Amino acid sequence: MASVFPEAGGRWRIQYYDSNGNHKGVRIGQMTKRQAERFLTLFDALLGAVASGVTPDMEVSDWLGRLDDRIYGRLAKAGLVKERPKGTSISDFLDKLFSQLAVKPATAVAYGHCRRNMNDYFGEHKALRDITETEADGFKAWLKDKQNLSDATTARRIVCARQFFKTACRWGLINNNVFVGVKGGSQSNEDRKHFVPMDVVEKLLDACPDAEWRLIIALSRYAGIRVPSELLPLKWADVDWTAGTIRITSPKTAHHKGRGARTIPLFKELHPYLKEAFDPSETYVISRYRDVRQNLRTQFMRIIERAGVEVWPKPFHNMRASRESELMKQYDLATACKWIGNSPAVAAEHYAVETNKDADFERATGMEKKSGVKSGVISAFQGVAGNTPETGEKPKTPENKGFDSACNSVKHPANTNRWARQDSNLRRHKPADLQSAPFGRSGTRPEFKAR
Repeated sequence: MASVFPEAGGRWRIQYYDSNGNHKGVRIGQMTKRQAERFLTLFDALLGAVASGVTPDMEVSDWLGRLDDRIYGRLAKAGLVKERPKGTSISDFLDKLFSQLAVKPATAVAYGHCRRNMNDYFGEHKALRDITETEADGFKAWLKDKQNLSDATTARRIVCARQFFKTACRWGLINNNVFVGVKGGSQSNEDRKHFVPMDVVEKLLDACPDAEWRLIIALSRYAGIRVPSELLPLKWADVDWTAGTIRITSPKTAHHKGRGARTIPLFKELHPYLKEAFDPSETYVISRYRDVRQNLRTQFMRIIERAGVEVWPKPFHNMRASRESELMKQYDLATACKWIGNSPAVAAEHYAVETNKDADFERATGMEKKSGVKSGVISAFQGVAGNTPETGEKPKTPENKGFDSACNSVKHPANTNRWARQDSNLRRHKPADLQSAPFGRSGTRPEFKAR
């Protein structure tokens, strides 16, 4: 067990015995007595971890990460911690990290945006170990206020930064992850969710230049497949006309066990467009638009403009989300997620949209219109606002009826019972006689004197 002793000038020194029984000391600099005692507590925990040959707990690791190089160097010289790597800037670290990345192209693009932001904010030559929790919080604020990023995009950048620093900790470049306490928030942007109704889809299909583009839109909206990652691998051999199924290859989920492919129904809305584009001489369902230099989204935006439809956010994703939202209402959640190829949690956060808000409200309140006559709540209160056709009088609601009943009681006092006048505990009198004399305020009957 270690001990702490004061020295001249408000400085402190820790003395301890190492694992070999040798008496050693470490100067820890100038600080208050309370700070020195706290330092001693963490130092004891570090000694225990070193003696046991285990990794220090999170609290000790965070403390070591916050120590300045001078004090940390003394601990390293004493053999209690490893030497800190020198000259590891954030730019050097990210260059090394990206050279070893093995992720899908879309993920690499997302990581690249975060890399650019971190270099811009912290500076390429900023040492990793010099980045503080305060600067990590400032990075989040900078993304929102200076880069004008949405809450969802900011959350994704913070998640990426946290992953980068976690790798730096694992590589031994830093001792604590300053982004652990930075809350990213929700990665779902409700403002960019949009339901694509069927009438809009019909206009888009009419504006398509050929059968393959009609099939692309139909597969996205009616089958809910990912475009282009699940669209381009689709082969005619994957379409089973007899069984009414389609096998979808999913590169995005292939790294999950058993989720490299899924089977979906050959939806009745999709069938005519598959039949129109069918070509037995072709291997792939989409053959004309397979060039990686062709941007399907750009051409799709032209089709939307030609159809005279207002452009919505994330065109292909929201058509896929619209289909899953419909399937959620028609089938159970597990079935919808199995056909679309995502998890219930992802579906709830990123895919679920209102398909018809007004109709849902009407159905929930029983106010649907049927054959020109309103049912449910409307029929129950029909005519309340106006006069009844038979008498010309205002119909009586339950409240009016109660009010009229009270008025009738006042008009005809014989219909009512007399009540004793007292504080709050009302009591009925018996039929009028001598006993019917009213009570006084005290609750006692008055005395009657004989004449």
